[in-house]
Amino acid sequence: MTQPLALIIMLFLLPLAILTLPMLTPSSKLASPLKTKVLAAKLAFLTSLIPLTYLIHNDLTITTYEAQWSTIGTTTIRVSFTLDIYSTFFLPILLFVVWAIMEFTVQYMESDLKINTFFNQLTTFTLVMVILVTAENLFQFFIGWEGVGIMSFMLINWWSFRSNSNKAAMQAVIYNRLADIGLVVALAWMVINDLSLDIKNTQVTPDMALIPALGLLLAAAGKSAQFGFHPWLPAAMEGPTPVSALLHSSTMVVAGVFLLIRTSNMLYSNETATTACLLLGAFTSMLAASCALTQNDLKKIIAYSTTSQLGLMMTSIGLKQPELAFMHISTHAFFKAMLFLCAGTIIHSLGNEQDIRKMGGLKKALPTTISCLIIGSLALSGMPFMAGFYSKDAIIEAINTSHVNSLSLAMTLVATTFTTLYSLRMIYYVTLNTPRILSLSAVSEAPQTTSPILRLAIGSIAAGLMISATIMPPNIPQLTMPTSAKLAALNILILSLLVGSILITMANQLPNSIKGTQNPLISKIIHSYFILHHTLPSMILQISQKLSTHLMDQTHYEALGPKTVTHLQTLMAKLLTNFHKAQINPYLKIAILSITLISLLYFTSMNAEPPDAAHEL
Repeated sequence: MTQPLALIIMLFLLPLAILTLPMLTPSSKLASPLKTKVLAAKLAFLTSLIPLTYLIHNDLTITTYEAQWSTIGTTTIRVSFTLDIYSTFFLPILLFVVWAIMEFTVQYMESDLKINTFFNQLTTFTLVMVILVTAENLFQFFIGWEGVGIMSFMLINWWSFRSNSNKAAMQAVIYNRLADIGLVVALAWMVINDLSLDIKNTQVTPDMALIPALGLLLAAAGKSAQFGFHPWLPAAMEGPTPVSALLHSSTMVVAGVFLLIRTSNMLYSNETATTACLLLGAFTSMLAASCALTQNDLKKIIAYSTTSQLGLMMTSIGLKQPELAFMHISTHAFFKAMLFLCAGTIIHSLGNEQDIRKMGGLKKALPTTISCLIIGSLALSGMPFMAGFYSKDAIIEAINTSHVNSLSLAMTLVATTFTTLYSLRMIYYVTLNTPRILSLSAVSEAPQTTSPILRLAIGSIAAGLMISATIMPPNIPQLTMPTSAKLAALNILILSLLVGSILITMANQLPNSIKGTQNPLISKIIHSYFILHHTLPSMILQISQKLSTHLMDQTHYEALGPKTVTHLQTLMAKLLTNFHKAQINPYLKIAILSITLISLLYFTSMNAEPPDAAHEL
C-alpha cells in the first residue's frame, strides 16, 4: 500500500469507522453508551492528527484516491477522496469541536429521555460533513450537502412538540431547498456541456461561466445564510444549544462557503459573479451585525454574529482570497462553539432564561463560563493575538489594498465596528451591572460542562497563531500598505470599545421608562422578517384575491344573477311588510292616494286637445 493511499484511509476511513462503531453497537452491550460515543469522538480527533502532522512535515499538497462509480453518457461519476490543505486541516478542527460538544451534551441534556438518539443524530451529522469536506467531485459533494441539510432539519426540530421548533425547521428546509436549486443548476449545466464533475479538472471559459458561477453563488448564499436567505439561521435557535453550537461553528453554515472555496476557479472565471459575491458578503456582514445590536436574546445575538462572520468569509472569497476565508472558518469554529456552550450554561443555570436584560452580575456565580464568554467575545471582535485576529486582520488588510469599489470596504469596516459594539453590550448585560435574576435561581457550574468549554477557550487563544503559521499558503501576496491601513482593524477595535463605553454610560443615565424601548418600524426593517415573511406574502395574496374576484366571469354572473335578485326581493319584502300590519291609517292613505292619482290622470286626458285640431291651427 502506497503512502498516499494509507493517508487517505487514515484520514477518512479510520475516523469514520471510529465514529460509526458505537452508533451501530446496541446500547445494551455498552456499559456507558454516551461516554463511549464521547470517547469515539476523541479518538477520531486524535486519529485525524496523524495525516495532518505528515502533511506539515512533508509539504504534501494534494493526494486523491479515485474509484469509478457510474457513467452517464460521456460523464463519468467517481468516488474520490482528496487529501489537501483544506480537508487535512478542517477535519481535526471539526472533530475537536464535536468532541467538546458531545461531552457538554452529556450533562446539558441528561434529563432528555431520547439523549441516545440525539447522540446518534449528532454523529450522523458529523459523518455527512466529513463526506462533504473530503469530496473531490461535485456529485459526491452534493451527497454530503444534502446530508447536512436533512440532519439540520431533524436536529433543529428535536423538540418537535414546540410550534416554534416546527416553524424554524421548516424555514431551514425551505431556504436550503432554494440553495439546492443553485447547486443542481450548476451540476446540470456541467453535465449538459460534457464537463468533468471533478473539482480540480473543471475548466470553463469566461463567456460560459456565468450560469454555473451564479448557480454556485446561489447555493452558497442559501446554505451560509446570506442576505435574502438569512432569516432561517436565527430561527434555528429553537433547537437545543449543542445543535446551535455544531450548526454554527463547523458544519452546515460553513458548507456554502466551503463550496465556493472548492470551486473558486469556476467562480473567478466570471467577474460579474465575483463582484456579486463581494458585495453580497459585505452587505450581509453589515446587516447581520446591525441586527445583533438590536437583539436581547442571548442565543440570537451569537446567531447573528455567525451570519456576520459568514458575510466576512464571502467578502474574502469575492476578493479572490479563498485561503483567507478558509483560515477564518478554521479560527471561527473554536470561539463560536465556545460562545454557544457558554450561552447554554448560562441559560441552563437561569432556568431557560435567554433575555440578557434579565441577567447581570454573573461573574461571581459562573466565573469559568463568564471568563470563557469574554475570551470568545474578544476573539470574535478581533482582539490582537486572539484566534480571530489573524484571519480577520488579514481580510481587512486585503480589502484595504484591493482595487475593488469603496462600498464593500465601508460596509466591512462598519460591520467590524458593530461586531465589537454588540460583543461589548453582551458582556455588559450578562456579566456586569447589578444582578437581575430571580433570587430562587440556583446558579452553578458543573465540571462536565466547564471542561469542554476550557478546551475550546485554549483553541480560541492559540489556534489563530498555530493555523496561520502552518497553513498560510505561499500564493498569498505580501501586502505593502501605509501604517494607517495596516492599523485599520486595530484602530476600529479601539474606537468601537470607546464608543461602546460612552453609549453604556449614556444609557445608564436614561429614565427607566425609556430604557429598552425600540422603534417597532426600525426593528422590522432591520430584521427584515416583516418584509420577507409578512409584507410580500400579504401583497401577493391581496393581488391574487382582487384578480380572482374581478376578472372571473363566474363572479360577475353570480353578482348580476342570484345575488342581485335576492337582494332586490329582500328590499321589496321589507318595504311591503310595513303595509301589512292590519291598521286603518295605511289603508286610508293608500286609498286616498290612489283616488287622487286616478282623478288626475282622468281629467288630464279629458282636457287634452285633439291632435287634428292642433294641426289645423
